[in-house]
Amino acid sequence: MAIRTYVRCVISLLTGLWVTIGAAVPIGYLVLRLLQSANGGELGPDLLARPGVALSLLAAYALAAAIGGWAAGWVTIERRRRLTVFLSASHVGTWLVVLAAGASPFEPGLTLGLASAAVLGTIAGVFARAWQVSRGSRMPVAG
Repeated sequence: MAIRTYVRCVISLLTGLWVTIGAAVPIGYLVLRLLQSANGGELGPDLLARPGVALSLLAAYALAAAIGGWAAGWVTIERRRRLTVFLSASHVGTWLVVLAAGASPFEPGLTLGLASAAVLGTIAGVFARAWQVSRGSRMPVAG
C-alpha cells in the first residue's frame, strides 16, 4: 500500500513538472507577443529593467505552475503538503541549477523570482485541486 502511494506521488510530481513546462511555453509565448506589440515590435534585454514587464513574466510563470500543481493534484491529493513541498523544491532546484550553470537568460534576481513564482503557483494549484476534492466529497450521492 505504501509503495502505491509512493509511486502515485512520483507520478504526480512528474505530471506537475511536465504540465508546468507545457503550460509555460504557450503562456510565455503569448506574454512575449503582447510585450512585443506593446513595445513597437521590439523585444530586448532593456525591457526586463521595467518592473511591469518583470511582474508580468513572474505572474505568467506562477500561472503555469498553478496549472501544473492543479494537474499534479489530479494524480494524488492524499498527501498534498508533501506533494506541494516536493513539487516546489523541484521547481526551485531546477532554477538554481540553471542559475549555477549560467544558463539563465535573465538576471539572477529575476531567475530567483521565477523560482519563487513557481512555488506560489504550485501552492495555489495544489490548494485549488484539494479544495475541489473537498467540495466534491461533501456533496450527497445522487440516487
